[in-house]
Amino acid sequence: MNLPETVQFHKITVQEFHALYPYLDPNRPHELLEGQILVMPIPGQPHSVVRTHLYQAFFRQECPGLHIWPGGLRLSEVTELWPDLTLLGRDPDRRGPANPTAADARLVVEVAYETLGLDTGAKARAYQQAGVPEYWIIDVRGRRVLRHLTPDYRSETFAGSAPKGLLNAPSAPPLSPQAYPDVSIDVGALLTGL
Repeated sequence: MNLPETVQFHKITVQEFHALYPYLDPNRPHELLEGQILVMPIPGQPHSVVRTHLYQAFFRQECPGLHIWPGGLRLSEVTELWPDLTLLGRDPDRRGPANPTAADARLVVEVAYETLGLDTGAKARAYQQAGVPEYWIIDVRGRRVLRHLTPDYRSETFAGSAPKGLLNAPSAPPLSPQAYPDVSIDVGALLTGL
């Protein structure tokens, strides 16, 4: 009796992933993690509100060398994620087909409303392995920011504002990216209006 060959999984590369774009659902965001395509949930209102506040907070502050990138970030030959915001140490080439790499990133931010487990698990490991020096997860439901720093990526929690209707809640101190200590982000302001 012959035994069947072992089933093998084929991890696709970033280049193959880009070639598949025309065949993917244009109404859903897609990312590539360890050679597997992730079909991400469509961002809802809480996610979009926090993301807008995040961009406004960074755009209001000018800092030499701070470049805001809204697109994908290539972490390896088989991983390309689309964080909600990336701060780059160089001005990105917006004309080229390739996204910036992890070596260009100074801070990566993910807004988590439905994806907290993925953002704190597999994505955190991917960013750490790629050498991203600082990674924030804005936990919308938990009303906090989780900051991870190299080398160990141990999570630090920065509380945001209390939910609507809760009086006398302490305000959180501002949070600054390590690469841009003069930039100050009000965690509570990111979560207002929810």
